[in-house]
Amino acid sequence: MHHQTLIQKYQAALEAEATEQTKEWWEKYMKGVIPFRGVGIARNRALLAAWRKENGIDQWSAEQQLALALAFLREPIAEDKLAGILFMQNFLYNKLPWQMLLDKCGAIYQEKLIFDWNICDWFCIRVLGAMIKKHGDPCAMAIANWKHADYLWQARSSVVPFVNLTATAKYYPYIHDACTVLINREERFAKTAVGWILRDVSRHDEHFVMTFIENHLASFSRESLANALKYFGQDKKNQYLQARKKA
Repeated sequence: MHHQTLIQKYQAALEAEATEQTKEWWEKYMKGVIPFRGVGIARNRALLAAWRKENGIDQWSAEQQLALALAFLREPIAEDKLAGILFMQNFLYNKLPWQMLLDKCGAIYQEKLIFDWNICDWFCIRVLGAMIKKHGDPCAMAIANWKHADYLWQARSSVVPFVNLTATAKYYPYIHDACTVLINREERFAKTAVGWILRDVSRHDEHFVMTFIENHLASFSRESLANALKYFGQDKKNQYLQARKKA
């Protein structure tokens, strides 16, 4: 069966589960940057597993399944893109050589199929972070090197995949180097990626975070700095926020 026919069949299943309330909530939350159908993540995941089995897709080779998963990313609606991400997370990320999979992931950004923070972060946490956890340093280094990408969302993806891996100190050099590049970009979502990862690193290594902030204070937005300092005491928060005003 052709990819588009299978995708249309899945889209019909999503539409049957969609609610206007969920659609409106998400589109308001995302300020209209991407359309939604109105289906929650848990239901999307359950529908995907059933659809994959019912259509015999689970018997395809991993390479064939990946091509189908990537086709979902080419759809314009958020839940369809998420279906492709869930497909990779649940069935593919550990079935293929990471170099090949990462090359395919890079093409997603080159085609600008990811263009908002929500889809970007879903992809980072569910697919790229899982790849790093499984394959370790070589994969981590390759993803962190996306920091040099011109496309904002690929550059953001050099940092966000490490969010659930901040208890592992061996990744701190990659986090540090990627954050150094991103904090000096002007885009809001480059800087907020830095604030987010530093916030989570601070649970394990406050010195790392304080040193980074002190070395790059003038480049932080107030939003990104406040997020990085979320788990610090109020006195320390005030100290750095006041210092930023003077930087």
